[in-house]
Amino acid sequence: MVEIFTKPELIAALKDSNQRAESWFSAMPARDFFTRHGEVWSPSDNVDHLIKAVKPIAKALKLPKITLQAMFGKSEKPSMTYEELCKVYRAEIAKGARASGRYLPNQETPTDLAKDKKKDLLEQWSKANTELLSVVEKWDEHELDQYQLPHPLIGKLTIREMLFFTIYHNLRHASLEGD
Repeated sequence: MVEIFTKPELIAALKDSNQRAESWFSAMPARDFFTRHGEVWSPSDNVDHLIKAVKPIAKALKLPKITLQAMFGKSEKPSMTYEELCKVYRAEIAKGARASGRYLPNQETPTDLAKDKKKDLLEQWSKANTELLSVVEKWDEHELDQYQLPHPLIGKLTIREMLFFTIYHNLRHASLEGD
């Protein structure tokens, strides 16, 4: 794994994870995209979950910094590395942590127009990713370590750590191992 830390490296890694995940999901036939195997989420469920994970981050990063500080405080610790963040997240998953509440997918199983619904879902995800990248561009390098957001499984993360999480999360859900 290439070390990711600076803002340009983060943006490049976000773009790469978005592209790799989009390619993986796009290559699937529509019938497979909506197919679940037992309790395991379908690829469409994973995309819906990713949309629900990315949108609130982009929305939060648009807030005035003073609002973020008032809501979540400022970080009093240095940001973890990408690898450290991944290790912490994997440990939570190993303990049984799972997505819940507003992050759960809608679990649609369309019988008609599956190709159109797949295309629409992938377009929604692409739009959410584009919005996130656009707002990250406006943040200064040092601010990525000062401000924080809550993660439902890990607790408060710096903005940099939340972006690390997003990179890893995209790739985790765009694989056969998935959640």
